[in-house]
Amino acid sequence: MEKLRGIKMVILPLRIERVAGLVLLAGVILVLASFNANAQNFADFNPDAESVDGTIPDDVIEELLAQEDRQAALDIKEDLPSSADESTYTLGVNDVIQISVMRHPEVSGEFRINSEGKIQYEFVGDLVIQGMVKYQVKELLVEKLSKYIISPEVTVKIIGYNSKVVYVVGEVGRPGKIFMQGNTITVREALIQAALPLLSAKTTKGRLITPSEKSKPIQRPVNVHKLLFEGDLRENLVMNPGDTLYIPPTMMAKA
Repeated sequence: MEKLRGIKMVILPLRIERVAGLVLLAGVILVLASFNANAQNFADFNPDAESVDGTIPDDVIEELLAQEDRQAALDIKEDLPSSADESTYTLGVNDVIQISVMRHPEVSGEFRINSEGKIQYEFVGDLVIQGMVKYQVKELLVEKLSKYIISPEVTVKIIGYNSKVVYVVGEVGRPGKIFMQGNTITVREALIQAALPLLSAKTTKGRLITPSEKSKPIQRPVNVHKLLFEGDLRENLVMNPGDTLYIPPTMMAKA
């Protein structure tokens, strides 16, 4: 009689849960076996013949917990209002707008605001639109085009947000420049765009740094752990163009 051979045990984690301060791993154990084609039964199989270490390393558990926490932070994105508002966004240098004039493709197109705050709108000449909001640009275009088109129907859409930036640096997934789609942005929104804090982040000791022309930069503490994982909106500070959010490393990460 041929014996069962090639027994392996694999533990596949399904989810991680915290209960009363303990970490529970819910999973499924798969027994993979390769059989001889002529095997008839398992009468001679000895379950003690091979031992398997099913221990889950601590670093694996930490990584799975981190993934769960990061997903929990992303889940609140839909629950809170965004500071981005295209209707009140003030246009600036390098922003791109799309102008559509119904039945007149010759005066429609995409236009970038140049360093002088203008768009090169050849049909009526260069137009200064820096500092305007969308509806003001629409009114200006209707006024200019009405000299050539009867009752022009104009639509203006912002398709490139490039004039306003904040910075998120330190222990986050994607540190660097964040392009704002509103006149302000919240700490939560900036962190989500920066791919959230890493395991190495000391999330209770974040700092929001605002530059000042007359004095030293203003620094305010931000507890992003309370914000992301406890829902404390008092920590959801408003960032203005030029602000920097710094997430420091833990002592272990520095070592």
